[in-house]
Amino acid sequence: MNVIYQGHIATDGTTKITCTGESMTIVNIIINNLDSNYVITVDRFMTGPGIHKIPLYEFSLDAGDSVRDTEEYILYTGDYIQLNSDVVGTTFYINTEQ
Repeated sequence: MNVIYQGHIATDGTTKITCTGESMTIVNIIINNLDSNYVITVDRFMTGPGIHKIPLYEFSLDAGDSVRDTEEYILYTGDYIQLNSDVVGTTFYINTEQ
């Protein structure tokens, strides 16, 4: 089953896409900010035992630039992807298979 997550990325690091089932595959991530230059950071967190942060990427982008990530990330129960932007108004679209 495909599930789409979309919205605005919080500037405090609280935008997380968490696997609540047995597993979830993130098929693609699209990030955009039309109005401002921005820095986007995407990290993967693996749980059990403990929480392990795996930095995926960080980009400094101009207004209107987009990130389109088509790498597949497989998450298991409790794992999550964390999105962070340094400016308000950055949007995301994430397509997953669960």
